[in-house]
Amino acid sequence: MNVEHIWYQLGGVRCAADLYLPQSAGAHRVPGIVMGHSVIMVKEALRAHAEHLVRAGFAALAIDYRTIGSSEGEPRRQWYPERQVEDMRAGVSYLRTRPEVDPQRIGAWGHSVGAGVAIVAAVLDRRIRCVVGQNPSLLDAWTALSESRGRTQMAAFREALQHDFDTRFATGSGASVPALPNDPKIAAYTAQSEELFSTFKNEMTLDSLEHVMLWAPINVIHRLAPTPLLMVTGVDDAIHAIDEVLKAYDRAWEPKRLELLPVDEIGLSIEPGLGQSMRLAADFFDQYLRQQPIFVPSPTADEARAQGLRPEYAQAGSEASR
Repeated sequence: MNVEHIWYQLGGVRCAADLYLPQSAGAHRVPGIVMGHSVIMVKEALRAHAEHLVRAGFAALAIDYRTIGSSEGEPRRQWYPERQVEDMRAGVSYLRTRPEVDPQRIGAWGHSVGAGVAIVAAVLDRRIRCVVGQNPSLLDAWTALSESRGRTQMAAFREALQHDFDTRFATGSGASVPALPNDPKIAAYTAQSEELFSTFKNEMTLDSLEHVMLWAPINVIHRLAPTPLLMVTGVDDAIHAIDEVLKAYDRAWEPKRLELLPVDEIGLSIEPGLGQSMRLAADFFDQYLRQQPIFVPSPTADEARAQGLRPEYAQAGSEASR
């Protein structure tokens, strides 16, 4: 496996990404996968996931969204899901420039909120031929936050956002808050991430939540079709609510597939669940990026006649020669 640390431009901002290439990529073009993490988690946290795809013969591009990790952009650590969609689409554009990658066979993979980012990116961008979402979350963010926080806490939440808006209007800058849940189990894994990944900091701008509250891939998920969709999640997940996943899956149109694994909210980010999830992803990408024929538009009428694709002309010529 070869790894390249690359940059691409988007909106005047340099985006950082890690490109993982299988050894076979030099001999022939391989399918490529753009990978996006959740919230403000960094690309280095996707290395293990990418390695599974590379072993299956795919190129994998793990990206840092703008303002996050090694990517540039100010203010730092803005969680704007709709902008992350652009970042993922730009990753597709970059992969299509690589001689090792087949530009007609590119998929998208996302974790947690990144799953919704991949879905919306593919709704807008038909260059994405296949989508896999691991632990999909906040597919209907306003509803999910209302159910988890309750009416009183949501009112306080909106009041804090208004105060931050007023502060930004008056001073030009707002507050920052922890990005990932303060649940004891999650907090311990978050602390490990800060230890493992030097570019990760569990912090985001408070105004990010205004963008998140309006985020609702569930409203467009049916528009993904006919692009194939695989959703993989755990059956006992307190963070990535399974009822939200099932509701969104029900709204999606075919072709689609749902895999429920016996894990909790952490189980697909560590082994053995990580490997199980990525093998499912690799098999799905193999089916739709390798085995399925690429769409080819019909030729013009004159081209069809010249290439002998209209049997009627051959029949007419045969009858005329009798």
